[in-house]
Amino acid sequence: MSDNRKIIMENLAVAAAYWIVSHLNWVVFSSVGVLPMPIWPAAAVAIIAALYRGWAIGSGIALGTILANHFSLGAPWAFACCIAVMNTLGPLLGASLIRSKNGGGLHFKTAGNMGFAVFVGVFLVPLLTALGGIGSKFMFGFLPAGKVVVSIARWGMAHALGTFVFAVPYFAWLESRVSHER
Repeated sequence: MSDNRKIIMENLAVAAAYWIVSHLNWVVFSSVGVLPMPIWPAAAVAIIAALYRGWAIGSGIALGTILANHFSLGAPWAFACCIAVMNTLGPLLGASLIRSKNGGGLHFKTAGNMGFAVFVGVFLVPLLTALGGIGSKFMFGFLPAGKVVVSIARWGMAHALGTFVFAVPYFAWLESRVSHER
């Protein structure tokens, strides 16, 4: 398989995974009447994919975000595309920071590097995505100014919980796997 075709397939797989996880999350929480959703597991899909494939996987994250926000959550196309910008850039930037702290690799050379990965994945990336998503909502007139701060906190917490519950155990598993290989 050519490199370009492989990258396209990986991006489509990430887009599908992001959308499926998002849709299942929406189905679960909307069926019990809990909206906005208190956890966003797709955030973990994005950061893990970005850690493995770097910037090459950005279009898959963006497409998955657009599909999730438009088709599952009913957001208008323009709003879904705006959300996709920061829901893509946040994980890509976070993964770049984590990789640079680890000398370009996926393994964590020290406990401090693992702590840095958790900080970036659970705090920095969710803050970036929340600022982009809520900023878009505010700019499009879907959110009054008085609700911006609370909405940023809710969005950030949902992404942080999704990353903490799904990506942090993955980071730990990855580190234990690498430790056994050394």
